[in-house]
Amino acid sequence: MLTLKPWILATALALTGCSPSGDGRPPAGAALLGETAQQGAFLAYEHSVGIRLPVQQVEPRLAAVREACSSQRFGQCDLLAIEQNQGAYQAASITVRIAPAGVEPMVGFAGDGGELQSRHTRAEDLAQAVSDTEQQRQRLERQRKTLLQYQARTDLSVSDMLALARELAEVEVQLAGNAQQSAQQQRRLTTNLLTLSFNTDGEPIGRLARIGAAASGMLDNATEGATEAIRLLGYGIPFVIILFPLALLVRWLWRKASRVRHGA
Repeated sequence: MLTLKPWILATALALTGCSPSGDGRPPAGAALLGETAQQGAFLAYEHSVGIRLPVQQVEPRLAAVREACSSQRFGQCDLLAIEQNQGAYQAASITVRIAPAGVEPMVGFAGDGGELQSRHTRAEDLAQAVSDTEQQRQRLERQRKTLLQYQARTDLSVSDMLALARELAEVEVQLAGNAQQSAQQQRRLTTNLLTLSFNTDGEPIGRLARIGAAASGMLDNATEGATEAIRLLGYGIPFVIILFPLALLVRWLWRKASRVRHGA
């Protein structure tokens, strides 16, 4: 499991860990805990964790974390993004939105048998955004109420009724967008964004792997050189087709002019 140094959280956090402890769980007080904003605060928390693993464990660990999120193993969890680099220098990352209570067990599960390299926690204050969304909702509600009152009148012309219906439809669309935005803000406030980045020691596995990487690079360079040569040859063929007849014509004219001079 991971061995961590003590840490201090103040909206933003970034410390490095030490080597694995081998006891199967992080030491008490050192785990990366999920965060929940206090009542009256509108803070959206994000965590970034860097984990070093043996190269052969990166891909299966990424798949295991993905399955743990999809199966809701540690509570509510939504998969947002996955990135993976193949080859001798394997690296991968996975981003999930998870319930605060699931952050600690998910990080422990992802880092089992590895080494915590870095972690960072930050909070974005959404107070202004939430306030703006609520004010927009209230304004749209008042606007809809006014339009409905006008629509109930019996002295409206057909054109006025059509105009009211069009404006009312626009208000309804804006209200739907406002509700979606509000739901997204609440989701950010009640869950944590967690990004787990996996990397290796940065060395290929064994001498044969290094030789293979060098050979692969040589073949790539040879392929690129051959491609460029063929491309240049393709560019030159039209000029050859045009210049060759011209060269024959010039040669013929030169020989003809030479015969005329000799005859004179």
